[in-house]
Amino acid sequence: MSAIPRFLRCPNCGSDDIMKNGTTRRGKQNYKCRDCGRQFVEDPQWKRREPDQITMIDRLLLEKIPLAGIARVLKMSASWLQEYVNRCYETVARQVEVTPKAQGPLRVQMDELWSFVDEKGNKQWVWLALDVETREIVGCFIGDRSSASASLAL
Repeated sequence: MSAIPRFLRCPNCGSDDIMKNGTTRRGKQNYKCRDCGRQFVEDPQWKRREPDQITMIDRLLLEKIPLAGIARVLKMSASWLQEYVNRCYETVARQVEVTPKAQGPLRVQMDELWSFVDEKGNKQWVWLALDVETREIVGCFIGDRSSASASLAL
């Protein structure tokens, strides 16, 4: 029978009055504090995130750093980080104000840009139709640079 490590303390109350209490389903030795009754293992796989680490995550998210980068630098699970971001997103108030547009003729300005798709020989044009006053996109078409494609953007 192995002895209880001397340095082992209850994570709840800090007491060193602990006893063995079987094993977990993963085979780790389980301990129980005699003072507060808390059950724990010596080196848990799951650890609570410290408040300063959560603050750091929030600051990095505001810097628009990718989740994979944050997880890699802070040495944490990308799936835990994604769940944390989802929980944060759910707390954000949904407030949308839609202002009705004035009725009348619509003045449109066309803009275009191009890019290669797959290879240099496959040049594709993106046609955007913009409302002159609000700069909102009112139409879009991807195709060649012909006048027929430009008219399809509307």
